Amino acid sequence: MSDQMSDPGKRRLVVVLGETELTAEVRAALEAFPWPVRYVEDPEALAQGADPNDLVLTSLRSSQIGELAGGPSVTSGDTGADRQVRARSPNPFAPNRLYEEAHAYVEETLASVRDSADPDVDRGRLLAERMHTDLLRDNSLINRSLEPHEIYDLASHCVNVAVLGGKIALGMVSGVEDAVEVIHAGLLHDIGMAKLPPAMLRNQGAWSEREQEALRQHPVYGAEILERCAPRCEWLRRAVLQEHERAQGQGYPYGLFDRDLDPIARILGVADVFEALSHPRTYRSPFTALQALERVVGMQDDYFAAQVVSALVNEISAFPMDSYVQISSGEIGRVVATDPGNILRPRVELVWDADWKRIEEAGTLDLASRPELTVARALLESELPIT
Repeated sequence: MSDQMSDPGKRRLVVVLGETELTAEVRAALEAFPWPVRYVEDPEALAQGADPNDLVLTSLRSSQIGELAGGPSVTSGDTGADRQVRARSPNPFAPNRLYEEAHAYVEETLASVRDSADPDVDRGRLLAERMHTDLLRDNSLINRSLEPHEIYDLASHCVNVAVLGGKIALGMVSGVEDAVEVIHAGLLHDIGMAKLPPAMLRNQGAWSEREQEALRQHPVYGAEILERCAPRCEWLRRAVLQEHERAQGQGYPYGLFDRDLDPIARILGVADVFEALSHPRTYRSPFTALQALERVVGMQDDYFAAQVVSALVNEISAFPMDSYVQISSGEIGRVVATDPGNILRPRVELVWDADWKRIEEAGTLDLASRPELTVARALLESELPIT
């Protein structure tokens, strides 16, 4: 669907369609809207041509569209069930220095493999130690790992799997060395992919049987690389080789069962699938953290060990600690506490009101005790109001 382009300086209404179908009623309301309307199929596209003054709709109701036409301002006291919740268009996210260092390391590692050179495994270990310390301190790396990335960005995927795997390891009360090894293996888990043709990985159509077989061999390629350049790190080679194996023998390259899998491989397998679901692919848009968690939980026992899945749910939650959410009343807050038994109702420190004005004396809202309010949507840090 084509955009209706606005004149410079004018506000636009940006409609995120996703899988939503435009009813005749909603379409008529949008056509009558006084501002230019931009339609976005994929939330990833919001960052392209975004303007801080854009008003973004993530759900569509003709009555709310009509109300917005008369003025988009809302009050925090309005808690009606049909309230339209909004957020600013994404701005470039603030860089996380450690994340960017890890990303650069993986990029250089993949480039070395493509050039038939040996990657610097020891540097990955040092980064893993620092990432472990950072995960103990706060969730900044977790929140960064949930930010969008390009549809095909292997380096981001590897860093994200390392971060998420490290968080799962912490939830399983792993020792320091065990957790660091999970992060280290996560950074390198897909280095064998660098041996595959880039055009194949970006292919938006169905893969041929030959291409699928080549993909199933990338753990073998990765293990061979590590056996050559880090012969003393047998644990690392084993984790990379087994990360795509699944509990009932459905994985590859050897169809191993859970009882035969390395503990690190079990953790990285769950982190890998959760990361993939949380980010776009050529054939679909990303799922929310909650949707991704639900799908991984549905794979428990058949594909993944229950202990690992439980650690993911407990550590990541539907709304991770220190992440931002928008309440159904319009306010935006930071998640300060979660309850594994009630994952949809976190405790939130309110930061901005419904008009995007910073709250000077922030209060805490416990959604478990406020049944009339819900989390309307999770927000990326790049979507937060500019104040």
